[in-house]
Amino acid sequence: MKIGVLGLGYVGIVNVACLSKQGHTVLCNDVKPQKVDRVRQGRSPINEPQVNELIAAGVKNGTIIPMDDPDALIREADVIITCVGTPSKVNGEVNLDYLHNVIQDIARNIKKGDTKYVVCRSTVPPGTTERVFNTYLNKTEGKLIPVFYPEFLREGSAVRDFYDYGRFVLGTRKGDEVQELVDLLHVNKERPTFITDLRTAEYSKYIDNSFHALKIVFANEIFSLAHEHGVDVKDAHAIFTADDKLNISTRYLRPGLPFGGSCLPKDLRELQYLVSKSQREFALLPSLIESNDAFIQSLVEQIKSKGKKKIAFIGLSFKNDSDDLRESPMLRVLDILKQEDYEIDICDDDLEMSNLRVDFPYLFRMVKEMKACVERAEILIVSKRYMNAVLPLKKKDQVLLNYSDDQYVQGEDIESLYV
Repeated sequence: MKIGVLGLGYVGIVNVACLSKQGHTVLCNDVKPQKVDRVRQGRSPINEPQVNELIAAGVKNGTIIPMDDPDALIREADVIITCVGTPSKVNGEVNLDYLHNVIQDIARNIKKGDTKYVVCRSTVPPGTTERVFNTYLNKTEGKLIPVFYPEFLREGSAVRDFYDYGRFVLGTRKGDEVQELVDLLHVNKERPTFITDLRTAEYSKYIDNSFHALKIVFANEIFSLAHEHGVDVKDAHAIFTADDKLNISTRYLRPGLPFGGSCLPKDLRELQYLVSKSQREFALLPSLIESNDAFIQSLVEQIKSKGKKKIAFIGLSFKNDSDDLRESPMLRVLDILKQEDYEIDICDDDLEMSNLRVDFPYLFRMVKEMKACVERAEILIVSKRYMNAVLPLKKKDQVLLNYSDDQYVQGEDIESLYV
């Protein structure tokens, strides 16, 4: 079967790369022609480990076919996977405009006798796939089978997660035959399999991301309170996470930076929107973003309290091995400080400079090499994996604020939130 992928963002391009590696012919398109051109050159439009190599190999051997015309892709593909963005509106409700547009494109190109799977991977609130199908696709002359295939890919390890996932989930309508699609997409048959209804599959992504956000906020709140009461945060954290029987896992359960990225904030805003429409009262879910924002502000106040104006951000994207700056906590802090008279430099090896120049032009001119970045600064703000690289360069009179992966680096001139 030919697979068509519409949308070459973080989810789409990983699907293209990995499905190609599986030996499938993958047609791909994006509304931004520069992304299609980049794939045609054998390069990934985003920075994600292993993706560049897989794209180059797929283009070279002909299993990846970039297409400028989405209509032609829709007509040729047997399986159409939509990976378009579903960003937040001002009120927190998810914006489905991009999804509606691409579904209309699909409906326009379905002919009598066509049989196709339409696979939605974009995160959407429950009921969306069914509603969109009934609005645009129910009256087409071909046979279309709508499914929802939630994505649980983590940026920085997306290729690994494509093959080694916790479980396989696929949402379908009752009575639709999807075994052929399961065989195609479920690449790790040893993992648990859940073939469920559309709404349950859609909501499973919100359950996951709200829980991941909960773990991060919980860890920040409980360990900051512990610090106020003289508790040894390092030992308390070790005691807590040692219990992998009841405390589930150590993943996310550590004090550190507030959450950011493209998934958790957006999905929590949608949950808040859904809560606002409910007749029940909720306490925890509506408080998560507020608590996370409070930690962002605490970072700003900690920096301002130093009374110094030359700042170096060593690490800016929201996590290691990803160039994604969407709602990155460090970028949020930077954007607040740049409204005042701070001199700011940036160093982060994960940043994709071509994307930065287009999407964040004001940041592009702030980027420097590590040595130059450290040399000029009065305050070093270190996040992600960069502590070991910064410490040998640090001067004695510089303030170092540690928000890195190694929370427990200590010294008289090193500060963090908890240690």
